[in-house]
Amino acid sequence: MNKIYLFLIFLLFLQIKAQSVIFSQPHIGDYGSAFASYTTTNGDLIGPASSFILNQTSTITKINIFGHQSQLNLNSLSNGFILYIYNDNNGVPAGQPILQTGTPVAAINVTNSIQGYTLVNTSNTSYVYSIDIPALAGSVILQANTKYWLFFVAKLNINSIDISSPLKFNWWGGSDGTPGFMRISNLTGAPGYPTWTIYPYNGCAFTIEGSTLGTDEIVFDSTNIKVYPNPTSDYIHIDTKDKIKQIALYDVSGKKISATLNNNNIDLRGLPTGSYFLSLETERGTVVKKIIKK
Repeated sequence: MNKIYLFLIFLLFLQIKAQSVIFSQPHIGDYGSAFASYTTTNGDLIGPASSFILNQTSTITKINIFGHQSQLNLNSLSNGFILYIYNDNNGVPAGQPILQTGTPVAAINVTNSIQGYTLVNTSNTSYVYSIDIPALAGSVILQANTKYWLFFVAKLNINSIDISSPLKFNWWGGSDGTPGFMRISNLTGAPGYPTWTIYPYNGCAFTIEGSTLGTDEIVFDSTNIKVYPNPTSDYIHIDTKDKIKQIALYDVSGKKISATLNNNNIDLRGLPTGSYFLSLETERGTVVKKIIKK
């Protein structure tokens, strides 16, 4: 009975942990710096990217974008959004959302849908986009002590960019944080045209929610699940009495890697040496194992 009680407490702890804020770069109040961040029906776009670093390797569950709109009709004007998470490439995002260069760690492009996110008017002219990452991008794992860039623009039902318009969505500037802020636009003469342009600001206001991962993050009692050999140079075998519903393999940047389960074996021969995270979903829950390819 004591073991069952302790296990239930452990499960409750994990549920609470999964809802925790793992990164916060807030904006205080309803005034201060803010940056035009939107795209229009004719394809014009202007928007920022803000850098961030997590303290622990984490599975991302939600991203909250804090901004404002003077006209107070953002809910009726909004038609979705675009969100990318990029790796860092010598101080700039390792990709370009306009020309679609590079491979983002996560990519979400929502049009004419309210599924997977909410848009709430929190006070006065302030709004929050709350984005369910697993629902819209699948499993996203980001590494500790690694610089990433978050790019976001709201999709608005307006015809053209006008940075003085009260209709535009503005992403609040962060009240503190790492000075990592860039702009990009496909509009001739706009700030950030035609590629990333750095500005000396403290980034944008957003929070990231998620759960941290260790070398063996247990979401249920997985002592009967063995993955071996580990390290491995070719195959790994999963030894378990539980039925495996699905697997997912990620590299250290959080990018999903193609992997196939065949008789509880996974072929890793084509992968470079390094560390990977293997997510195993069974009928009892999910466990994440760290795999070393040598």
